[in-house]
Amino acid sequence: MRIQLLLLLVVLGLPKAGHAQSKLYLDLRAGINHNSAEGAYFGKGEAPFKAYSKLSFGVQGVGMLRLQLSEKLGLAAGYSGSELGWAYSIELPKQYRPNPPYTGWRGAGSGVYMHQFPLLLSKTIKEYNIKEIDTVRHTYLASFRLDAIFGGGLNRIGNNCLDCGRLSSGGFNDEIDFLETTSVRRQWGQFLIGGVTARFYRRGKERLNLSLYYTQGLTDMLLVPVDYRYGPQRGATTLHVRGSGFSATLGYPLRLATFGRATPPGKPRP
Repeated sequence: MRIQLLLLLVVLGLPKAGHAQSKLYLDLRAGINHNSAEGAYFGKGEAPFKAYSKLSFGVQGVGMLRLQLSEKLGLAAGYSGSELGWAYSIELPKQYRPNPPYTGWRGAGSGVYMHQFPLLLSKTIKEYNIKEIDTVRHTYLASFRLDAIFGGGLNRIGNNCLDCGRLSSGGFNDEIDFLETTSVRRQWGQFLIGGVTARFYRRGKERLNLSLYYTQGLTDMLLVPVDYRYGPQRGATTLHVRGSGFSATLGYPLRLATFGRATPPGKPRP
């Protein structure tokens, strides 16, 4: 809960939005994520073993309540359902590759369902407007806003079916073998998240948003010892899975309520 308390203190210390309107939205999002074990892209394991593969993608569904405190400042909290996943692969060195049609590559991936409870701060850093159609209220035919996002939250493992959703690929390559055992380290974990959201407006109303995030897990939730063989070579490593990875989601904002008084015509928006 330390992350949430820190973010709450930040919010309380933010400047007030004055008499501008605040708007409450329900952001419904869907997309994909790419999860990997810690250190996957920084030499985890001995070459040619890689602690990632093209199999480590999953779907993601998100529901967030967002309070737009002002035109440029927002606070959101909600739920995300995704995968606590990991994957690995080996591409055989040429001297170990069998004759065609084998490709000399094999990968494996798996994951368990993960609940996420994020709390996010957003601040607009860029705005692009197209064709002003109301010079009094400063309304544009279309607008694009780019928000910087920062926050954190809690992860929770949704099931312990460690063999569910297991994937393997690379053809029937007898030159590569994997042996994996998985154990749950913790049911709950913490994470930090950062990224950007592009918001599309038409005639002053938000219509769509596209979010690109990176999530850094702070807590080992799964341990995955992996033994592997390629040709005559043997190796072993242990993957630490925290729920770190990238995600991309497309969202539709539903405006639920408006609070406060509108900015009088002729005055600039806050």
